[in-house]
Amino acid sequence: MKGPRQFGTIVLVTVVTILIWLLAAAKTRETETIAGRLDFTVASDSSGERYDVSPSPIPMTLTIEGPALAVRNTRDLLNTSPLHIPLPAEHGRQEIANLAKVIQDVEDIRDLGVSVVSVDPARITVDITEFVTLTAVTRADIQAASTVQDVSVAPKDVQVTVPRSIAHQLPDPLVVEAMVDPRDIARLEPGVLHTVDGTLRLPDSAQLSVPVTIEPASARVSFQLLARQRRATVPRVRIQIISSPQDFGTYQVTLTEPLLSDVDIEASPDDISEVEAGRAQIIALVHLTTNDKERSVEKKAVSFFAIVRPDGTATPVLGHWQDNPHPEIALTITRVE
Repeated sequence: MKGPRQFGTIVLVTVVTILIWLLAAAKTRETETIAGRLDFTVASDSSGERYDVSPSPIPMTLTIEGPALAVRNTRDLLNTSPLHIPLPAEHGRQEIANLAKVIQDVEDIRDLGVSVVSVDPARITVDITEFVTLTAVTRADIQAASTVQDVSVAPKDVQVTVPRSIAHQLPDPLVVEAMVDPRDIARLEPGVLHTVDGTLRLPDSAQLSVPVTIEPASARVSFQLLARQRRATVPRVRIQIISSPQDFGTYQVTLTEPLLSDVDIEASPDDISEVEAGRAQIIALVHLTTNDKERSVEKKAVSFFAIVRPDGTATPVLGHWQDNPHPEIALTITRVE
């Protein structure tokens, strides 16, 4: 009968010993330095969409003191995720002078029962940006080289989120453009009603230097394509002088530079293909009057650009050299004796 009693005594002593050991471990105080991150958020902004705090998260080194078990739990907490620090909903710059006290007052830290000895950095400055959401009207932005009609955009209204501090800089009413990729236009057939995606953005006149969120980010643009143009850059364009026939043999005209480099043109897809294949060429035409020659002008603007086909026919095209449709050409005019 003594065997069971002795076994029970041994079990009881073992349990009591373990409890004493656990209690001692929990009561033993330790000091530890732990690396972690701080995540600053505005307390009233549960969705995180109305305010933005920068910089965040921020690395920090925290020295704590407390029972061994509490220190271990705090280490696990900081290693798992950033420590969330709530801030008041105040737009602008905020300085946190005593970061150790702020961390000590965080509910998760307070509930664990540790004391914050120090933190590096000891103080920190953050910028809080408050955002507002405005309603904007959509419109299509289709390259000017294409002729379209019956244009519509869906949705008609979108939401634009911007910092409150610069909302007054935006025009009223606010308009956003559904920008259609020219490559999408190039694949479409004229004379047909088409619907394509357009990326929404603020127009150039309303561009801001801060992040802007447009929801949704794209829209559906429907239109009927009547005519389609293509753009291309021609590496070398010859300059040609147009002059009155009666002046031939009387004046000699010398061009300082006989070629223009990298001329941007807009023309029909067929014409662009002919130029790219080398079956047609682009020329810059400069018209000189008899009066120009008599005055020996030293420069004259390009009258227009044209595509010249193998059969000698020519058609004016839209052209720009360094964003100028009528660049001035340097020349020398001498009278032939």
